[in-house]
Amino acid sequence: MVPETLLTLPTATGAMIVGPLIIGAAILALIGVGAVYLSSGSKQSRRLIAGSQGQQRPQEQPDPLDSASTQELQLQAGEMLVAADNAVQSSEQELLFASASYGEAKVEPFQKDLAEAKEHLRESFRLQQQVDATEPGGEAEARELYKRIIRSCQKVSDTLQAHKEEFDGLRDLERNPAPALEQLQQQVSRLQPRRSEAAEALEQLRSKYDDAALDQYRDNLDQTDQALQASEQAIQQADEAIRGGDTAAAVLAIHSGEQAAADARQLIDSMEQTEQRMETARRNLDIGIAQTEQDIAQARATLEAGQAPELAGPVAAAETAVRRAKQELDSGRRIDPLELLQSLELAHRELDEPLNAVRDRQAQDRRAREMLQHELLTARTQVQSSVDYLRSRRYRVSSTARTRMAEAERCLTEAEATGESQPSRAVELAQQAKTLAVQAAQIAQREAATQNMQTMGGGAAGRGTLGGGYGTGGGFGGFGGLGYGGHGHRRGGFGYRRGYGRRSGMGAALSIGLRMASRAARSSGRRRRW
Repeated sequence: MVPETLLTLPTATGAMIVGPLIIGAAILALIGVGAVYLSSGSKQSRRLIAGSQGQQRPQEQPDPLDSASTQELQLQAGEMLVAADNAVQSSEQELLFASASYGEAKVEPFQKDLAEAKEHLRESFRLQQQVDATEPGGEAEARELYKRIIRSCQKVSDTLQAHKEEFDGLRDLERNPAPALEQLQQQVSRLQPRRSEAAEALEQLRSKYDDAALDQYRDNLDQTDQALQASEQAIQQADEAIRGGDTAAAVLAIHSGEQAAADARQLIDSMEQTEQRMETARRNLDIGIAQTEQDIAQARATLEAGQAPELAGPVAAAETAVRRAKQELDSGRRIDPLELLQSLELAHRELDEPLNAVRDRQAQDRRAREMLQHELLTARTQVQSSVDYLRSRRYRVSSTARTRMAEAERCLTEAEATGESQPSRAVELAQQAKTLAVQAAQIAQREAATQNMQTMGGGAAGRGTLGGGYGTGGGFGGFGGLGYGGHGHRRGGFGYRRGYGRRSGMGAALSIGLRMASRAARSSGRRRRW
């Protein structure tokens, strides 16, 4: 039997975890991969007989991945997922710069490569989510899934490499990096005042909303500062390299600066949308309270008719949630509208499940449509919060956290697409998206805590699978260096500079979900296991 430690996430020594990461066992159970049992077997080679000559053709080449152990396949699949995800993000950022310089028409062929690579990446994450849900004893299935992940990730790299030479010829940085450096300087100059405006907006937001509601906003500000500093350092290094005639070093510095600037831009974009998300949540609170009170009245009428006695507990919980929301709104104090809305939704969900047993299908769909917009709002907010948290730390985020994040985004996209035709299914998907997004941020937080403890203890944190920070070389193209049948090792890591995003502070990516973990655990126990 393979030791269970080979298939579980790293945990901090003595279970010491930074931040309030104590959550329900039902949520933790969703993260683990589970134990697998080894089995052995052999394949018989097939020989084909040449009809006219009666001679045997050469034996078919065996799959080189078949000789790898399950642990080796698992490690290689995880490393290739991280490499493929980073390559797609780096290529996307590179295309943005190229598009700004040369126009959309010039980069259209490369956009098609990127779109195809994203499809392969989504399939890779879908397969990883599937293998994570494999029941104990399913080693054969897990091995096949690992091999499919490896091949799918290789397709990501191959697709991005297909026209890399043409793309390099378009930018031609090696011949003359000065225009790209100037463009990077201009972008950083445009981002700096936007960052200052975001800092000023925080003061206005604090006058209306509770500090806990703005945790991720403050974290985004800090990460933006570090990204802009990394861009400025890269600009200085590129300038020095150009003046010294070292164009290779200049190109590397420019790519690193572009990665940092792109992250800063995305974080600022998210902050600029914060007030709108808060205001939308505040408006939805009033609607949510009215809808919950309506269902409470229906449930009480059912109870008074002597039916469905199991409604008594959910009715009491829903009344408590409504009372708390009203008190907070009437108090005049700063509030966290997203947390209040999430709390109300959870209590309402507990009430809806037994109520649906006495409703007909049309009534269920009608109720689901009423709930859907609230569920989508909180799902979008939770997903965006977790995306922000992982984005600025992506060079230290494992394939497990990335897989949960990709699955959360998939569920949210499907929920938005099916809302009109299948409202009940869309509500379920939105709820799953929230749960998975919380898991993604939680896993990343656990990993950061473990790495920080290893760093303080002189360990090798930051090396191996999770890599470093900016200074990776970036650029458009695949990741290379990860052939089949190896031991999952890859070339030199994803970065040699310190980079940013290494602090382990707790963001709002976990705040909403973890505060409601015990209730979510009860609800998720009745839904599909992921």
